[in-house]
Amino acid sequence: MTSRNRQKNELLRALVGEARWTHHNFALAVNRVALEAGVVLHYDRTTVSHWLSGSRPRPPVPAFVAQALSRRTGRFVSVADTGLADCTANDLPSGCDGGSGATALLELVAADLDPARRAVLREQPFRVDWVVAPDWPGDPDRRRPGAPPAPGAADATVAAMAALNRAFTAPHQAFGGGHARLALAAYLATDVRARLELHRGRERRGLLGATAALAHLIGLMCFDDLHHNLAQRYFRAALRLTAEAEDAAERAAVLCGMSAQAFFLGHHREAALLADTAAERAGGQAPPRARAALLGQAAVAHAALARRRDALARLAKAERCLDEVDGTRQPPGRTERADLAHHAGQALALLRDDPRAELALRRSLRLRPEGERRSRMLTTHQLTDLQLRHGRFEQACATWRKFLDDYPHIRSARVDRAFRAIHRQLREHRGNAAVHRASRPA
Repeated sequence: MTSRNRQKNELLRALVGEARWTHHNFALAVNRVALEAGVVLHYDRTTVSHWLSGSRPRPPVPAFVAQALSRRTGRFVSVADTGLADCTANDLPSGCDGGSGATALLELVAADLDPARRAVLREQPFRVDWVVAPDWPGDPDRRRPGAPPAPGAADATVAAMAALNRAFTAPHQAFGGGHARLALAAYLATDVRARLELHRGRERRGLLGATAALAHLIGLMCFDDLHHNLAQRYFRAALRLTAEAEDAAERAAVLCGMSAQAFFLGHHREAALLADTAAERAGGQAPPRARAALLGQAAVAHAALARRRDALARLAKAERCLDEVDGTRQPPGRTERADLAHHAGQALALLRDDPRAELALRRSLRLRPEGERRSRMLTTHQLTDLQLRHGRFEQACATWRKFLDDYPHIRSARVDRAFRAIHRQLREHRGNAAVHRASRPA
């Protein structure tokens, strides 16, 4: 299409005016949204001028534009609203705004298993409007734990799904989210689909809860691979399933993962609000372990917003939650304690309480089970960063060596990003002998 035949994009012009953006600021916002999806763009004001004149960028850029405008205006802006693409159906799953959780999940899995559709999903931007805690099922003043699922033929299937969850969680923690995700998706698309079609009534509830846990795990794998929109879709499907299964513990775990993802991408206010709202709505319905995880994640987000009192209060509440179950038959394990210590280290570092932050991070490393390699590496990265901040190069390099020892065994985009971040910091101090020695293998 020549410039003579192009029609000016008045839809986009109106949106830019509503957003009160200069062309330069609009271009920067689109670049930021794209970077979250792993796409590096270098747009500037001239690019925006071309769009307003009728030029249309190739996908997935229109989706980045729509998301940038959605965030700025505070309302949902579709790709069609921008005038950068025709208002036609696309190959994306419709999401979880209607229908059952099982239907939404199976639709998503079908798209994920198709290479072409999966490529489109991976390019989609992170949706800030999806970082919300839905209402907890039932009247909050009348909630009671639901009756246990009826025993029946589904019991063996639920047990098998739980065992498979454990089997996939172990390599996810030890080797990263880049391993075996599609195998788990295929299991949902075949075996789990057949079981969901077979069972009805109360015994189906256990199946829905086990399915939610598997969807949550796939979401975490996508997050670890930095496929953020795809992770969000799995999280949302898992949330719908937890509501139908009346599974408060899994629901809290999913919301905690969603808050962690938002925090990772720098959406600190949304991360704090999500974790706080989820913890408040869960009340006594979610078990103490789940509440502790939510409160720990909320503490980190509040610390990033320089809300010291709020952050420390949530850390204290999280500690009390774990203390609640200390004397029970199933006291908190090393993972829960290690996770909370990691959250404490993150929060205290953000609050510039570095001595206490270092103690917390070291405690997390001591408590961390051997098989949880990725979590250990992310904590090691935090500790290295803290030591470099204070110019303690010998210590930092010794800590970093432990990260490097594990690095060949992991396939995690989050860990890769941590590696690049520390490597950049080390290059700034390459004149130091310890740094020089640590940098050579990298």
